[in-house]
Amino acid sequence: MKLKSIFSIFIEWLKSPEVFGSKKKLIPGTWHLFEYYEDEGEELLHFDEDALKKDKVLFVLSFLENHEFTVAGNAPVKLLEETTEGKWSVARNFITLINPKDFRNNIEFQFAFEKGNLKLLKKDALGKIEFFGFFHSPKQKS
Repeated sequence: MKLKSIFSIFIEWLKSPEVFGSKKKLIPGTWHLFEYYEDEGEELLHFDEDALKKDKVLFVLSFLENHEFTVAGNAPVKLLEETTEGKWSVARNFITLINPKDFRNNIEFQFAFEKGNLKLLKKDALGKIEFFGFFHSPKQKS
């Protein structure tokens, strides 16, 4: 009986998104911004969860299974101001938000998952951080 339960746990693990580099299976869904860093000229500004709650800032990224995305909310994230919807694609640990009007306005983020949270990092050509955001699923507590 114990052998069967260990086997079923192993099978469930094999089906999980963390196995065989299939983290992109974790991306589809709704993600709420709860903390971020943004470049403001010569300074990297930090907005933590308490500050976002105090100012009633809401920012939601929704990634659909059909590789469409939407951006909604009132967070002053300059990088995403003109991007509200489009397609998304994944290659290795990079996710690209594809602008439907002009491919030159595509935005590529490096992404990672940690403790169920989605982290998105955008750097400029010189390696300077433009945006570093932490998102959680509304199903979990931040």
